[in-house]
Amino acid sequence: MFRQTHFGFDWGEFITGIALLIGAVVMLRNPGATLLTLTFIFAIIAITRGIATLAAWSKLRQFTGKLSWLSLLAGIADLVLGVLFLFQPGLGTVTLTYLFAGWFLIDSLASLFNAGHLRQAGTGWVVIEVILDLLAVFVGVMLLMNPVTSMVSIVTLLAMFFGIFGVNAIVVAFARRNI
Repeated sequence: MFRQTHFGFDWGEFITGIALLIGAVVMLRNPGATLLTLTFIFAIIAITRGIATLAAWSKLRQFTGKLSWLSLLAGIADLVLGVLFLFQPGLGTVTLTYLFAGWFLIDSLASLFNAGHLRQAGTGWVVIEVILDLLAVFVGVMLLMNPVTSMVSIVTLLAMFFGIFGVNAIVVAFARRNI
C-alpha cells in the first residue's frame, strides 16, 4: 500500500549536496572564524539544552520517578560544558575534534553499509558510493587518531569531508532517478 515503485531524482539529496559544497568553500575561506563559530554554536546549544532539561526535570520526575536523576545529571553536564566552551574556546575546539570524528565515522559507515540500495541503478553507482564513503571514513579516522594535528587542520578536513559528502549526495540524487 505504501510501497513506492520508483524512487526518482532525489531533490533533497541534490540540495544537500550543493549546500555541503558551499559550506566547504566558506570554511576554506574563513578557517579561524569557522572553528570559533563552531565552538560558540555548540556552547549555546549545550547551555540551551541544559536549561531546558533542568526546567523540565521536576515534571519529568513525576512521570519517571527514580530514573529522573539521569536527566538532572545530563542537564547539569550540558550547562557546565556549554559554559566551559563559551569561556574556554580552546577546550571546545579540542572536544569538537572528537565529536566531529565520531559524527563522520558514524555517518560514513551508515552510508557505506547502505550503499547496496543503489544496485538497481547500476554497479557503477554503487562503486562510486563505496569509494566516496571509504574516503569519508578515512577522514574520520584521521580526525580521531591524531586530535592535536587535526585541531590545527580541522577546518580543511571538515571542508574536505563536506566536499566529499556534497559530491556523494549529488551522485546519489542522480543515481536514484534510475531506481
